[in-house]
Amino acid sequence: MITLLGKLLKGLLQPRRVALPPLFWLLLLGGMVAIALRTETPVVIGSEAQIQYIVLTPTPGHAPAAPAITPTPIGSGGTLAFAMRHNGNTDIYAISQSDGKLLRLTYDPAEDRDPAWSPDGRWLAFTSRRSNSWDLYLFDATSGAIQRITRDPGFVGGPSWSPDSLWLAYEYYHEDNLDIYIISIDGQQRHRLTTHPAPNYSPAWSPDGRHIAFTSFRNGNQDIYIFPLDGGEDLVVNLTNTPEQNEDNAAWSPDGDYIVYSSGNPGDEYIRMLPFSPDVAASGELRSMPFGIGGSPTWSPDGTALAYVLRQGMTSRLIAASATGWAMAQEGYSSTDWMDSPSWTSTTLAPDLIARLEARMTEPDPPLYTELFLGKKPDDTYQLVNLPNVNRSDRAEQLSDRVNDSYNAMRRRVEEETGWDYLAILGDSWRTMNHTPRPGQGRISWHVCGRAVDINQGFLTDRRIELVREDISGVTFWRVYIQAARQDGSMGEPLRRTPWDLSARSKGGLATALGGELRAEIPSGYYVDFTTIAADYGWERRNALSNWRNSYFDIEWWHFQKTEGLSWYECMVELYPEEEVIESYGQLPWWTKLPEMQVVFLP
Repeated sequence: MITLLGKLLKGLLQPRRVALPPLFWLLLLGGMVAIALRTETPVVIGSEAQIQYIVLTPTPGHAPAAPAITPTPIGSGGTLAFAMRHNGNTDIYAISQSDGKLLRLTYDPAEDRDPAWSPDGRWLAFTSRRSNSWDLYLFDATSGAIQRITRDPGFVGGPSWSPDSLWLAYEYYHEDNLDIYIISIDGQQRHRLTTHPAPNYSPAWSPDGRHIAFTSFRNGNQDIYIFPLDGGEDLVVNLTNTPEQNEDNAAWSPDGDYIVYSSGNPGDEYIRMLPFSPDVAASGELRSMPFGIGGSPTWSPDGTALAYVLRQGMTSRLIAASATGWAMAQEGYSSTDWMDSPSWTSTTLAPDLIARLEARMTEPDPPLYTELFLGKKPDDTYQLVNLPNVNRSDRAEQLSDRVNDSYNAMRRRVEEETGWDYLAILGDSWRTMNHTPRPGQGRISWHVCGRAVDINQGFLTDRRIELVREDISGVTFWRVYIQAARQDGSMGEPLRRTPWDLSARSKGGLATALGGELRAEIPSGYYVDFTTIAADYGWERRNALSNWRNSYFDIEWWHFQKTEGLSWYECMVELYPEEEVIESYGQLPWWTKLPEMQVVFLP
């Protein structure tokens, strides 16, 4: 079947071997100098023989609950689509390069993501769970009509187009295996490509139609592989082969001569570029070069630039960078909403469709929750409010009146997404000012001012939750995944990252020194990303403390707090008279009056 398929696809598009200029790699290094710069003057992209312009102006971020901000133009024509999580839901957005306007393309209350423009510019493929399961859909760039392609009970995602715009490669989770498939856009023909038991996902179809790049764990970590459609899985080649690094999100240059990809953890990624030749790939002698900080890269239609996402703290920035010029990189759009998966086409949306999309964007989104207040006490402070039916009581746990409704709404959302009431049991919430701190820790805690919770640790032992370690700028964070109650594809999605096994710290040797180790394999089944849901409601994870490898109390994976930009001192005087705080704590450290987002805890 694969041989016939290879013959079918072999002639779709002949490759154009147009090499980048000899100074390419040197120019790239220079390009990194300007990543963080902003300017209101035009930025030249390209060579002197073919000058292109990107007109970019600074754009401030916006609060998660605010409407979409005014974007800035990016690129030299066409439309850039991307996924953005706003107000607790992920949808597809686009920036029109002709006028720089931000357009929201999808509005379903279920998640829409993984946008991918067809080479002919007619369709935008995307992944959605709008029919109670994850499937592939097509968005018509002319009419805005949406067409469903797959109807599978398991997880489907990550579409990538064949060069003739008639086929889609995608990932499909079936019988506890995540693999690469291809399907005709009429849904009538489907073929499975990979069969390896390790997860295989994030396909990227080459411009000549003969190869599919994809991510796989078949060597124990995330590497980029090449599947030759003329040869089959026996001839799959590991392109990156880096046991100490994780790579994902491969993207081909329009001429097929280069592959770019992300390396590292989300939030701490960088982009590498790999020259591609089938013969050299088979020999294992390909060598990549660094491009810059960021992730989820996509090429401009003419191959002269890359667009990608740069995440800095709570802000996502959409960056355009020249692939051929000196120091040409600039921010085009920024937001405190999480952005991902940009895809660039030379096509512009139909004018009447743009008009309809603009009109709809004036309609406000309903809020995720409403924070109701009981009113201030006579001393001008807020009250503590009991959490209903938590730890089997209506009086066992309390939070500040400023945040209790967001917690209750988050709890309901987690139950809807996972099928079980995980937040009905807490480690604890509010603590008194004179509480006894845990070994090695102090009394300065967001629990004291009623803005922190420790979620239940008990389900970690029976594997109903999993932890993924994320090291960002040298600081360890944890991402919490909750196992879905229903494992039929209607809840959650398969894991793509190897969880961290904290229990291995008792084994001795290297696992003890490192505070645990990666699990031997990625667990099967469907999981829900609790950390992302918590962030939707303003509840932030805390970083692990510097001694976490030696002290279990310092791991802090269970700690979530809602600071809303306050300093710890401001949080305290919301709940207590100032004189009581001073009497209990005495002279406070200077950093307690800094906004929490500026503080990384490394005691």
